[in-house]
Amino acid sequence: MPVSPPPNAERKFHGTVMDFWQWQQPLYDGSTGTFECITRADSAAVLCFLDEQTVLLTQQEQPHKPQPFFDLPGGRVDAGETMQQAVERELNEETGYTAQRWMEWYRFQQVGMMRLEEGFYVATGLQNGNTTHQDAGERIKTIQLSWDELVQMCLQGQLRNIRASLAILSMAYDPASRERLHAFLTDV
Repeated sequence: MPVSPPPNAERKFHGTVMDFWQWQQPLYDGSTGTFECITRADSAAVLCFLDEQTVLLTQQEQPHKPQPFFDLPGGRVDAGETMQQAVERELNEETGYTAQRWMEWYRFQQVGMMRLEEGFYVATGLQNGNTTHQDAGERIKTIQLSWDELVQMCLQGQLRNIRASLAILSMAYDPASRERLHAFLTDV
């Protein structure tokens, strides 16, 4: 469920993907200002390991994006889905894979001008069903990379999802995060 605007907010526009809100907010000097935000469906992404040193990535094209981009499997949470159900569905739709083991790495509530909750998962025990179910506005190729190649992509800002890039860099360089990831990957 998207992070809600303040109770006194009025919805000014209801779109297919986003809603636009406005409200009056008392300011520190006693005056009042108009504030705005956009709410959108929550989203989730997954970092998938084929083995301890091999990950899945997607290279995507979308009609409104001028260039292809690299991202992790994931997308919006549909009404009635949990975040994990959504990311499991998105993994299968985009790559044809399913995963046997899942771990929620983090959830982040974005409460600024754009409001939503983002989930980030790690998965292993992958099985490829080979059948993808991409949206009409998507062209997605599944790419296998080494862990080191993915870390380099994150260092160079080549992954679309910046927050996921930071989590991956933490897994690579922060001892506690590295140990958490290793424990998940080696717990059979």
